[in-house]
Amino acid sequence: MRSRVVYWDLIRIVAMLGVIMNHATANALAKMSYIENWNFASVMICIVTPAVPLFFMISGAAILNSPRTYNIGRIFRRRLFRIIVPYVMWSFISLVTFEFMDHQHFSWTPIWNTMMMIFHKPTFEAFWFLYPLIGFYLLSPLLKAMVDHADTKLLDYAIIIWFVTNFLLPVLSQSLPKPWPKILDVYSMGSLMFLAKSLGYFILGYRLTLVKKIRLKPIVNILLSFIVLVVMIFVNYLNYKYKNINIPIIGYAPAILTPLLASLNFLFFKQIGSTLSAKEARIVEYIAPLTYGVYLIHGIGIRIAQNFTKDLNFTLIFLIAAGFSLAVIWIVYRIPFINKLLS
Repeated sequence: MRSRVVYWDLIRIVAMLGVIMNHATANALAKMSYIENWNFASVMICIVTPAVPLFFMISGAAILNSPRTYNIGRIFRRRLFRIIVPYVMWSFISLVTFEFMDHQHFSWTPIWNTMMMIFHKPTFEAFWFLYPLIGFYLLSPLLKAMVDHADTKLLDYAIIIWFVTNFLLPVLSQSLPKPWPKILDVYSMGSLMFLAKSLGYFILGYRLTLVKKIRLKPIVNILLSFIVLVVMIFVNYLNYKYKNINIPIIGYAPAILTPLLASLNFLFFKQIGSTLSAKEARIVEYIAPLTYGVYLIHGIGIRIAQNFTKDLNFTLIFLIAAGFSLAVIWIVYRIPFINKLLS
């Protein structure tokens, strides 16, 4: 039996590249006018919007399908260790690197102050993803017991409730004219937002692994994804063009089309994963273990890339950052003991 699932690894790689492009493009969009490459940047932001949801989905797929999830000791010895220790180490390395890059006179004080607050908040905004993921790892034996004793109808019910409470109602509340926003804004003590968008994606990824036969052909999947993207791009343009329009359409939450696009992406890679040749599958399996380390170091890669080019040239920043991050983590991955701390 194969120890790795090829399409899971393929999704990890694609999601990792999407996160780097997302952050490279976001910096450019913050400085762009509508004329200067804005349209291209806007398109790219829409394309990579599912990247973080896919990370949560593939984590849910892997953890909730594994019988070893019931082993509580293993959660702490392996899973949490492999997330928390590299995160702390790369946070420290990143802070030291940026202190050298940003200040003529190096000081340890801001570095220690930030590291001391790491439990309270991420050292960098891009690392927010790790906090709910750590929570899911802690809860994973309970979540595993839940999904193992739930049929697909119950899982579908949970996903529908998650979608309505975390996407549909918030989008309507923000988008509709008065007085509907107040009417649709759920009383905080009765809100189901505690279901959390991240947990919903976590369970959604597992649910999609249970789909035995995908009736949607890859070409139809691509066509549907294209239609969804066109709608996202158009609405995003309206949001920027007309300030009185505010329909959440990109980003992590509560972009209402993101779960649909992420699900289509997941199913697409699930289909094409089985069509890869043995050589292609080996390449995917070779790169996939590097993705977490690349995620942790890509901020340094982007900052280095910005020293070589302008922020507006986000495609070049992406290429430099991705290449640098992959090269560094590839080297680290081959150093005994150090690889356990940094990748």
